[in-house]
Amino acid sequence: MHTARVAIVVVGAAAFAAACGTTDQASRQTLPPIRTTVPVTTTTESTIPEGQRCYQIKRGDTLQIIAASFGVTVQSIVDLNGLANPDAIQAGQTIEIPSGIVVVEDLPAAPESTAAE
Repeated sequence: MHTARVAIVVVGAAAFAAACGTTDQASRQTLPPIRTTVPVTTTTESTIPEGQRCYQIKRGDTLQIIAASFGVTVQSIVDLNGLANPDAIQAGQTIEIPSGIVVVEDLPAAPESTAAE
């Protein structure tokens, strides 16, 4: 009876060793360190480039009124904002106002040409 207990212990130990993989070469190698990640919250700051202006359209506004108020042309607003139909603007819509544009009311006088005689 004593021999049966010893045999069970030896067989059990062998099964335990095989189950743990201690006889395999790969089971003896060191695992790489565990890399953990920490969630990071970042904030982005939206800045408007110098000279860039935006305008939120109000009820009753037209591009003509807006352009005149900012001293720019209607066409420059249409072009900058890619507006397909300048008459289809909506209250609450935000448009970019062009900057650095000079609106000329009257053409300057043409330089006098001197004809070589």
